[in-house]
Amino acid sequence: METSPTIDPFAVLGVSIEATEEEVRGRYLDLVRQYPPERDPAKFREIRAAFDAIKDPLLIAQRLVVVPNEDMVPKWLDAIKDEERKPPILTPAFILSLGNRDSEPRDGAGASGEAGKSNE
Repeated sequence: METSPTIDPFAVLGVSIEATEEEVRGRYLDLVRQYPPERDPAKFREIRAAFDAIKDPLLIAQRLVVVPNEDMVPKWLDAIKDEERKPPILTPAFILSLGNRDSEPRDGAGASGEAGKSNE
């Protein structure tokens, strides 16, 4: 059973998007008792479809990845363009630290020149 993309299964069951599995199951059982299939088959089908949708692994993964209210989050391309327009901030300490790096790879001799010492 699938719900249409416009119907929010959390709203149908009356639980928050952060509800635990136990809370969802408890609410589902309450609604099934309130709207049994013999008395209101259309409502029961809607409740069952919402419960199945909430338990769907793809919906669970989407809940973990997608921000619930996308209108409040800037679009990624807009955020990247904003960052590209800002020049990087290079502090004097950072620039000076670049000069303290070794330009030649070490060959195991060490910085103190111990390779030239003889064993006495």
